[in-house]
Amino acid sequence: MKYQIFSDSEWLYPDTPLAEGTSQKADLICARGADVCFQILTDGTLVGNEHLSVSFDGVGGIPTVYQLLPAHVGENSSAKEFTTTDYESVKNFVTRRAPFDVYEITKLPKDGILEAGRAAFFVRVDVPADAKVGACEGTLALTVGEASLKIPLSVKICKTQIPPLSSARFHMVNWIYYDTIATQHGVDLWSEEYHKVLVAYLENQLDMRNDYLMIPSGEPVRDENGRVIDFDFSHAEYVGNLALSMGFKYVMGGFSVRFKVWNEPRLDLLWERETDANSIEGYRQLKLYFARAWECVLKNGWKEQYYQCIEDEPQFQNSLEYRAVSAICRKMMPGVKIHDPVESTELGGAVDVWVVKQATYEKYIEEYRALEEMGEEMWIYTCGFPAGKMMNRIIDLPLAASRLPMWACAKYGAKGFLHWGYHVHNPEVAEETCYLVEGRGTRFPAGNSFVVYPGEGAPIYGVRGHAQRTGAYDFELLSMLLEKDSERAMELINRLCRGFDDYESDVDLFERTRWELLEILG
Repeated sequence: MKYQIFSDSEWLYPDTPLAEGTSQKADLICARGADVCFQILTDGTLVGNEHLSVSFDGVGGIPTVYQLLPAHVGENSSAKEFTTTDYESVKNFVTRRAPFDVYEITKLPKDGILEAGRAAFFVRVDVPADAKVGACEGTLALTVGEASLKIPLSVKICKTQIPPLSSARFHMVNWIYYDTIATQHGVDLWSEEYHKVLVAYLENQLDMRNDYLMIPSGEPVRDENGRVIDFDFSHAEYVGNLALSMGFKYVMGGFSVRFKVWNEPRLDLLWERETDANSIEGYRQLKLYFARAWECVLKNGWKEQYYQCIEDEPQFQNSLEYRAVSAICRKMMPGVKIHDPVESTELGGAVDVWVVKQATYEKYIEEYRALEEMGEEMWIYTCGFPAGKMMNRIIDLPLAASRLPMWACAKYGAKGFLHWGYHVHNPEVAEETCYLVEGRGTRFPAGNSFVVYPGEGAPIYGVRGHAQRTGAYDFELLSMLLEKDSERAMELINRLCRGFDDYESDVDLFERTRWELLEILG
């Protein structure tokens, strides 16, 4: 069986040919306390049920071998928003004309049994924090059915150490939808079986370097006439304590209000969409909501580890309404910090962590810079809009667009990254990665709504999920170099990304730049 080694920053496809004089050796470089990945593509075809066995005779790293499986892209990302079937309008930035299949799913074979298709693998090499510095040589041996591969592996381990998540400089959050997990895995919400699945999802989030977790919102309690008389935070309490015990640094209380029309000022209660948040009745319910939320925080000793979310994406048009809700929150939760994705610069004093969409940040960069100079904390987020070449975690964009947002965060001094889409899928996720928005007839760009796939009782990493984790490592390294030699650090960053829609996708350039970054740090 012939094979070729590929970077983990390059998309592979079921029809990718093996090149002449194919690379037979994996040459890697890694900081201690991190991991480095690569891909293996072979000319072998599996009928299914072949057994994979793995052995490694080297030192300095611990390899994990996943089977690469294809996911389907039914439509291309559009130039502006959502998707399109007009390839000519997007061919200058997408990787391929849809429909097509791409190796995006990285699945650990259950009991070593492989699925049918071309034999392709994704390898992750974890380097312990106390690993010996220097070059380590070894051989990764794979037995695939009756075929065998012996892959020379060289890992240069640098003295630089990535901090553990508890000491990370870079923060990340990917929202979890708790009822969606139950549906996807066929378990009853909040049951014992659900608990096991939830733990697996939280373990994956921690591995991905997510250190913030949004917990469930409080649930309204109504009297016999349907009037809200209380709020139940028992599920929020359960998830919050579980998350903090597992190693999350912060938990974030769920949203309470939302606009119906994005460019109109009115905000409504999230649990009662016909009630204006700034009416007398809205004020009554919000006072009660935030009072109960604060009781939960104080009861569980979360005060130093808690942020409150209010609304997803307040706009310029509803900035005053958002400020009013924030004032109610601060009145009932004295000393709380507020953390929200925002699309406005007019929220001073109403929000503590400004999580700004990548395009919005660059559009109003002077205003956001001025806020940063006042001591405001900025994060960056990406979502389904805008589309086009804009750097985002989209399957038909170059794979660099899933990793480089963390380089752009370092460039702009943003302290964290947020994405709404962690595990939101169509029912047949591998068969269609463009998530259909119910009731709107539109689809999100391929993969925008998720970076993991539902497995048996646990999530399965997508290639872009791995890229998000390794991008977080990159931010830590860039932060070290920015302190040591800011001019050199910015030269490396600008070599790859000048802005969110002005970046390089050349795989060799990325690998050379990352290698240089590690060698400078030592």
